[in-house]
Amino acid sequence: MKQKAVKASGGSDNATVVVQTEKQSWWQSLDPEQRRRINTIAIGLGISLIAATTIFFGIRLYRNQVAKHEENRSLGRNKHSTWAKLIQNAFDNNGWPGTDEKLLRDTLREIPSKEDFRKVQASYRRLFRGDNLVEEMTGELKQSEYNEMLAIINSKPEKAKDAQQGAVIYDPHGWAKRLNAAFNYRWGGFFWGTDEEAVEAVIAELPTQQAYLDTAVAYLDLYGVTLETDIAGDLSSSEIEKYRQIIRNKPRK
Repeated sequence: MKQKAVKASGGSDNATVVVQTEKQSWWQSLDPEQRRRINTIAIGLGISLIAATTIFFGIRLYRNQVAKHEENRSLGRNKHSTWAKLIQNAFDNNGWPGTDEKLLRDTLREIPSKEDFRKVQASYRRLFRGDNLVEEMTGELKQSEYNEMLAIINSKPEKAKDAQQGAVIYDPHGWAKRLNAAFNYRWGGFFWGTDEEAVEAVIAELPTQQAYLDTAVAYLDLYGVTLETDIAGDLSSSEIEKYRQIIRNKPRK
């Protein structure tokens, strides 16, 4: 805090008083967003700026401690916090624009149940200071990508106890939705195209030839067009042959 000495009026020539020239230098040191939030707290609770500042930084300190604790858990055996970090890594994409859809897809597929996904959401909120995972997904992903990831989540059993380790959930409607989202991918938000990686992920996940046939039935039921029609219209002949070979190599049932 800057100070200056001035002569006191009406007194001894040697008498001085100290004048504080920057009474609120601490306030000016805060960035505009911090001042806005502190003002909101002060007005909302009817308290002074100093009290509101104490609350603001107290909350921030608490969130940092919670995030640090959750970070330590992710380095151990807590898979939910590890999955939360992997999802954030997918959003960050090593600093490149967009999201690493493969990492996000693989991580979501690894989560065994809806119950586990809710725990991942809670861990994500603790790790990243209150960020909402689903809101982050809607902001980070194109609609077709979000539809695919949502289909992966919705295909899971409700409870963790119902999920067998490494088991593939038999969900033709979920596979159909993921394929449709892949066919309706928008590159750069402008141009329609196909996300071949997403298609390949579904084809690889299908456990049997019968699963593919059941998915085709679900696709027709959901979208009023055959799966083969969209495959023929969206994929090259070499890609079609590659996927058909993958399906032929699967067991019949």
